[in-house]
Amino acid sequence: MSRSPIDPTRGFEDLGRKHFPHWIAVGIALGKAKTTLFAGILAVLHLRGVEISDDAHERLRSCESLDQLVAWLHKAPMAKSTDELFAEGD
Repeated sequence: MSRSPIDPTRGFEDLGRKHFPHWIAVGIALGKAKTTLFAGILAVLHLRGVEISDDAHERLRSCESLDQLVAWLHKAPMAKSTDELFAEGD
């Protein structure tokens, strides 16, 4: 019997589901956490009337650190601007 080659269009997805389901679930959970934190920061800033530039929006959206997003969420209720939000050492 010969083995059939892995279909390159499905190979990695199938391999991941079969051998790494935990890590896929972790990745999905991290993505949801980042999305929730991002939305929370935007909501707080919006409710406070803080203007969010395209650059600030992109900085928030592209942040990969959950710790940083949590820190910004904690600062958002007091920040008068996104410059204050992003300021180090406060």
